[in-house]
Amino acid sequence: MNARRCVAVLGFAFLACACPLPPPLPPKAGPPPPPGEIVLDHGFIVLQLHTPPGPAGPKPTVISFLADQELLLAAGVVVATYRLDWKLVEAFRPPEPPPAPGAHPVGQWLLAAPTPKTVGKGFFGVITTNAESAIPKIVDYLATRPEVDAARIGVAGNSTYGFTALQAAAADPRLTAAVSLVASGDYRCFLNLSNLAMAGKPLDLDPVYARWLDEHDPVRHPERLVHTALLMVNGKDDPAVPLACAERTARVLRGAYQRAGVPERFRFQLAGGGHVIEEAARRETLAWFQRWLIHPGS
Repeated sequence: MNARRCVAVLGFAFLACACPLPPPLPPKAGPPPPPGEIVLDHGFIVLQLHTPPGPAGPKPTVISFLADQELLLAAGVVVATYRLDWKLVEAFRPPEPPPAPGAHPVGQWLLAAPTPKTVGKGFFGVITTNAESAIPKIVDYLATRPEVDAARIGVAGNSTYGFTALQAAAADPRLTAAVSLVASGDYRCFLNLSNLAMAGKPLDLDPVYARWLDEHDPVRHPERLVHTALLMVNGKDDPAVPLACAERTARVLRGAYQRAGVPERFRFQLAGGGHVIEEAARRETLAWFQRWLIHPGS
């Protein structure tokens, strides 16, 4: 896969973000949001709810980063989408220090860093802000809405957003079903092998960053995920998220679900191709949510 394609798929434009990111400060009063938008967390989170015409009453809801929302809506699922106003963070975050003399930049695009010691730091800072701060606040809000069944809230995403969905499910036990597409829960493996990070060169992270990364890495805390019905789908020939990292993630999570006595609540599916697996992912995602969110226990 060429670098331009990876950028289009991996998506965020926040290379400079540090990790962890500070909470935004309350902004000055501004104009009201456009119709249909809900502002949370002092304007940092801008949420939209897409509600199907039926059935009546509280419905299953998916916080979705997927491009195709129509399948979920047609199945009677409320779809929640959102964006974050990163300018509220940037306005109060001190500037990054310049690279040290003799530093050797590594990585590409979202994983780029001034030295190998911090490769991927901005990438995982963005993911953690979404997964452990923004999404729990969205779940808080969804639980107040009459059209939402608070016992049936899920999350789905692909690529960067697949990492986010996986980490969010680990962070919030109220997420009862999750779909993570072309992502990995083994963060060290990903940084070591991805062609966007070290591309197989030895991984030697800054100790403070390494400890922080391990604390948020789903594979190092697999017990945090067994409350959710989790589907992972990965491409067999993906240089951005190598198969070895997806398989390591699946092996650890499968063991955790088996120990918890719920092996049927985890599934790892391989698709042909690389980082773009839309058709296979589309089918698997809808089937998974049908089983675990739309008609659970049927």
